[in-house]
Amino acid sequence: MPIKLEQILKRVQDIPPLPSSALRVLDMLKQPETSAKDLEYAIGQDPALTAGILRQANSAFYGYARRISSLQEAIVLLGFQVIQSLAMTAAIAPVLKTPIVGYEVEQDGLWKHSILTGIAAKSMCKRLRIPYADTAFTAGLLHDIGKLIISIYLQQIGDYMLERVNLSQLSYAELEEKVIGFNHATVGGYTATGWNLPDDLVECIAYHHAPEDAPGNIPLVSVVHIADGLANMLGIGGGVDSFLNPIQQSALDRLGITDSDFEHIIAELGEYIQDPAIFS
Repeated sequence: MPIKLEQILKRVQDIPPLPSSALRVLDMLKQPETSAKDLEYAIGQDPALTAGILRQANSAFYGYARRISSLQEAIVLLGFQVIQSLAMTAAIAPVLKTPIVGYEVEQDGLWKHSILTGIAAKSMCKRLRIPYADTAFTAGLLHDIGKLIISIYLQQIGDYMLERVNLSQLSYAELEEKVIGFNHATVGGYTATGWNLPDDLVECIAYHHAPEDAPGNIPLVSVVHIADGLANMLGIGGGVDSFLNPIQQSALDRLGITDSDFEHIIAELGEYIQDPAIFS
């Protein structure tokens, strides 16, 4: 039942746009003349965005011993790049907290999986001394947004997909493309483009199951690919495809990831998921 691109793009348009306040913050952070005071004022105009940023800033992931109680503190202590990640997290949360029937993902499941993927991506960058940790976090957070669209088609053929993936040599994402015509990663790339997100984020989303096909920053896309697999290994929030999109050995080799690196990152993730603020 391959479907046409026009049908996919129509459904992409049905996904709610990101809040204008979050988009304004992201745009400001591209401007070198933006000051901490400018940023504080812009975020402060949106109480929900402010609350979301402060909740995440006080989670175990950011590791501050004392509570961060104001935007000014958060901006000074965490820096602009982290604030960009927090703004995106707060903005995308309502979109990712919906159940996804076609993938058998319960309420908040995609949100939890996405947060863990973002954390795993950032942790991996830090451990391997890869410079784009905050971009990797945001890409990990957004990597599965295409599932919101593909899900409606899977509701009709879910049993067939599981039967075929077990008989074929294809990953679930590859089978999506073969049967439906598009996989959730490609559709997620269309969504990110519609949101006017930066090219590196669009690329990470669109190619997170095929990092070697990425036209630009293959190492960054490889980070997100591996982080997705690590989050799936923890079994939180994943759908029917959790263990049917395996981590590619070529991606591990590309980044030089060892068994010790794996164990370290999984242990970190295990500690973070004990903190309820991570998923709030």
